Amino acid sequence: MILQFSRSVCCAAVVLLVIGASTTTGFERGLRNTSPSCVHELVYEPFAGLILVSVTINGSPPLDFILDSGATQSAINDPYLANFLGLKAREAGLARGMGSGAMRVLIADDTSILSDGVEILRGQLVVHDISERLAALAGREIDGFLGADLFSRYVVEIDPFGHRLLLHDPNTFDYRGPGESLPLEVVDRRPVAAGTVRVEEGGREIPVRLLIDTGSGRYLNLIIKSRRRLKPPPEQTLGASVGVVGNTLVTMSPVWRLRLGSSVVENVEAAWTEPFQVPAVRNIPDLNGIVGNQLLRRFRVFFDYRGGRLIFEPLSGSPYAVHGLSD
Repeated sequence: MILQFSRSVCCAAVVLLVIGASTTTGFERGLRNTSPSCVHELVYEPFAGLILVSVTINGSPPLDFILDSGATQSAINDPYLANFLGLKAREAGLARGMGSGAMRVLIADDTSILSDGVEILRGQLVVHDISERLAALAGREIDGFLGADLFSRYVVEIDPFGHRLLLHDPNTFDYRGPGESLPLEVVDRRPVAAGTVRVEEGGREIPVRLLIDTGSGRYLNLIIKSRRRLKPPPEQTLGASVGVVGNTLVTMSPVWRLRLGSSVVENVEAAWTEPFQVPAVRNIPDLNGIVGNQLLRRFRVFFDYRGGRLIFEPLSGSPYAVHGLSD
């Protein structure tokens, strides 16, 4: 699990450059008809740069779950809540996230998760004991996470303009929009895509493998010296990444350019961490960093695990989109 609430003392401007973007406006795309492949559509709440989804379990009142593509399994954050809901949990070992700590977890089998009365998931649910910690950090209750099992079952579409989350049947999903498809590799049940970064203007373009993590509230996190030239520039400040397991100090220094396919982001805020500070991603070979939801929300994004692709559809007319000129 890579969920982060970010605290930093610097803020870099973000400029989105899109080569060959469609002229269709974000408003028009937000109003277009839902695809016939859509199994369920819901409206989510943006919160702290993340995606908060309302669900129910065993006839419960609405529970707030974060959509987290960096989590290898869906989870509930309070064992007392799990017991109140009638979930039968068993010991399952330890889990790791951002920071150097670990936490004890339980597993509840055959759990049904509903949205607007529609069952969207049924299976195992991890039970954490982190609700008080998250509430103190976030200023509100966060009841759980929707993780890899949701992304494995559906093609997951996130529409930041309309705050819509659409779940598509991967057997019938047929994308025909103006977006760009990037190869997507699912490693340890998490999505990884290739891109490049140029740390400083005039520097070399460095190929990178990046975890695409909707559970991170940052723009970009880079792992220092995971490639030979991947290290922060001299101009730095200190910051902190606050995760569900623990906190860790990071170096904050903007990256001059990040490229994902034909989409380019310039002067993007980046947190730089040492490899030991992100133990949760050790099972992903040759990983160089994490793209967070602050950057992802500048696109309509489709996670298509079965098709091995990540689709970026640039937004225009959205309050999130900031455009510049392409080179």
